[in-house]
Amino acid sequence: MLFGRDAELALITEFMQGGSASSSPVLLFSGEPGVGKTALLDAASEIAEQAGRTAVRTTALEYEADLTFGALNQLIHPLLGALPALDEIHRHAIAVISGLELGPPPTQLIAGAALLALTTEVARTMPLLIVIDDVPWLDLASGMALAYLARRLRGTTVLLLVAARSELENLFVRSGFDAHILSPIDDASADSLLVSRFPALSANVRRRIRDEALGNPLALLDLPAALEGEPGPLHETLPLTERLTELYARRLGDLPAGTRELLLFVVLAGAETSMAIDDCIPTPEGRADLPPAERAGILRLNPRTGRREFRHPLIRSAVFELSTSEERRHAHALLARAFADDPQRRAWHLGQSASIPDEEIAGLLEAVSGDLLHAGNSTRATAAMLRAAELSPAPEDRARRVARAAYLGSLVTGELQSSPELLVGTQQNRTGAASIAAATAAAYHLLNGEGDAASAQRLLIAALTAHPGPLDPADEATMEALQTLVFVCFYAGRAEFWVDARRQFARVSTVVPETLALLDDAFGDPARADASVISRLEAALDSLQFTSDPVRITRIATAGAYLDRVGRARDALWRVVDDGRRGGAVTKEIEALLLLANDDYFSGDWDELERATTDGLRLCDELGYVLTSAPGRFMRGLVDAARGRDAAADSAAEQLLIWAAPRRLYTLAAYASHIRCMLQLPHGRFESAYRHAASISPAGTLEPFLGHAVWVVFELVEAATRSGRRAEAAAHVEAAMDAGLGELSSRLHLLVGAASALTDSRHWRERFEDALATPGSERWMFDRARVELVYGEQLRRSHSPADARVHLSSALDTFRDLRAAPWTDRALRELRAAGGTETDADALTPQEAAVARLAATGLTNKQIAGRLYLSPRTVSTHLSRIFPKLGIMSRAALRDALERDADLRH
Repeated sequence: MLFGRDAELALITEFMQGGSASSSPVLLFSGEPGVGKTALLDAASEIAEQAGRTAVRTTALEYEADLTFGALNQLIHPLLGALPALDEIHRHAIAVISGLELGPPPTQLIAGAALLALTTEVARTMPLLIVIDDVPWLDLASGMALAYLARRLRGTTVLLLVAARSELENLFVRSGFDAHILSPIDDASADSLLVSRFPALSANVRRRIRDEALGNPLALLDLPAALEGEPGPLHETLPLTERLTELYARRLGDLPAGTRELLLFVVLAGAETSMAIDDCIPTPEGRADLPPAERAGILRLNPRTGRREFRHPLIRSAVFELSTSEERRHAHALLARAFADDPQRRAWHLGQSASIPDEEIAGLLEAVSGDLLHAGNSTRATAAMLRAAELSPAPEDRARRVARAAYLGSLVTGELQSSPELLVGTQQNRTGAASIAAATAAAYHLLNGEGDAASAQRLLIAALTAHPGPLDPADEATMEALQTLVFVCFYAGRAEFWVDARRQFARVSTVVPETLALLDDAFGDPARADASVISRLEAALDSLQFTSDPVRITRIATAGAYLDRVGRARDALWRVVDDGRRGGAVTKEIEALLLLANDDYFSGDWDELERATTDGLRLCDELGYVLTSAPGRFMRGLVDAARGRDAAADSAAEQLLIWAAPRRLYTLAAYASHIRCMLQLPHGRFESAYRHAASISPAGTLEPFLGHAVWVVFELVEAATRSGRRAEAAAHVEAAMDAGLGELSSRLHLLVGAASALTDSRHWRERFEDALATPGSERWMFDRARVELVYGEQLRRSHSPADARVHLSSALDTFRDLRAAPWTDRALRELRAAGGTETDADALTPQEAAVARLAATGLTNKQIAGRLYLSPRTVSTHLSRIFPKLGIMSRAALRDALERDADLRH
């Protein structure tokens, strides 16, 4: 199976149907070494045989380039059965070329004519395909005879299929035949090839290979083999197999010694990623060594940037592979001096130049690792920490640094599977910070494996307790252990876990770091957050525009999840996703995707949610991050439930429960109950919906330290009132109002207000109207539509059908936009019961009418949003509904359409 070659295979199939006077009898593929020319010729031979053609083939060999007629001899042997039918001069020429008769080699003219006579004779009984691989290595005599043949095949049933390396001279191109350039395969095809041939590769390794190979199939197939037995994170240059090294060894070997030395210097300096190649040359005189590399096709000038760059990333690896360890250490030592004013680069190169343990260099690398992580370069941060461990003279320092590298691999770069191997080396030195760092990595691995929440918590608290005295907020390993403890407590979903964790937080000697404090206050127990927590959270979210640290970005965004603030971190989260896709913090890429899905659910961008969760869950499956996948499965399950995919939603809930039960992860059980509650509500199965909602947080309580209780207040109250439990519903509303939930976000204000309306028999209209008037509530499309639906139902039952139809029509519009089929059906049933029809939904709602009138005056979406206290996105959504309702295609037609609509109504 050839990946990414559909266009070329179609071209070959069309070519096989040639032979007419108008079609070319020659198809020439040209491309770089390893791009798949030979594989394409193999496929072409099969296509030819299936089409009833005889296929004969020769492959030119460089070491036979001086052998007269060597390639032609190989080609004509399968055709010698037609020899007796040729005239004597052509028969003798072919017999001499094939070694059947003695005699001087025929002249070029006779050889070409004889080859033409032989192939056309063979083609009398069956069409013929001649396949030639590696044309530039053809011996001159064979090449001239084949070029003669190619120019005289038009109108025959003989076809010539040729492959040549693009960087070498090609006699068929010189003869006037156009080359079809065989481009590298695209990223999707490269991924499919790697998954097909190497299914065990982790996603980040596969992505790194894909990025280095640049679509070269040979590199895609050989690089995984070169990585076998390579533990830990990937290095800056990937190891090459012998085949790949040979592709570039000749070119590099022919270069002057000074040029090879300069290229190694350039590779180790990390040029092309942070500086121009010219800028990292140590001396002006050194630039004189660059032209030979350009002439050899190793370097090229990028016309867009004006910079020199390697023609292919694998040349960098070949330069590295073909150098000695001593040459590399010498180059790194020079680079350390060259980067004396750049602490990060200096430390990195000192570390690579060292040949014996050195605590000073190890300490520098450890500090650089932290800087790199905060700058967003998590892969290199892990590599720096591992090198620091290797250079550590003291066993306890080595153990601590290896444990830290294991933590970075598990929680940041996606190397979950390699963590146990790294941690084995720390077991003999379980003291101090080494124990804390090791426990952090092990706890995370435990949660994603067969361990339970209690075991992970005990592991962390034991490591922290073994460290006497106050906890230093500047100690990164200790603070990471505390933040990991937050997530253990979150997934456990039990108050006693948080009580134990807060005892550890209280040990911090001075102020608890901001991220940890926000995770504790805003994420751990959002129902008890106050205005000061909201203020601190929003300031932290605003500060994310100034950082590239993927850990900080995802954790601050997580702190805002239950308080509906993830949207404020979208730009920063997308930066984390982009970094992960470039091979950076893959684990944080997963978390960022699922956080974006969280915001997509509540803002109604469900198609984007499905894309984000598909990518995130695929990475989780490939890397083994089962627990990390839980929020994504939950969000996807909610959308499946809302869109009527009941079996998929129920399956998601079941998977969450199966994982949660033996590990006692109550938050995952809450996820499952929430999904199943949402499966029941649109169908009016309120008794069952109530049981699921109350299993998360019993009526009248907001379970402490269970953030999920905040998300099901409206669901529980609606199910309670509609199943005859008005006392329970009232108690729950009272608990929500006492906690001040409505003050935490516009979405919660909308829902708590609507919940209070359901339990207020006297002022329910005013309470619903107040809830729907919440500034910014239009952003929460699905929740607002559900409130309008419930309000419309109440109005209908209170004999206000006209008012009911307004809200039911608005809800119906939104449910249709979201493709929420069960909710659409429920709204439509209620609309019909209120005396309306589907056509009522085509009338403009009051808010749509207001948007339309302002848009007709020429205001932009942003200006309209400011006038009506909406978001520009909500204005855009309204306009997308308004245009089809009015039967128009653009804003320019709004004024006339509104006038016609008004005339019809009068």
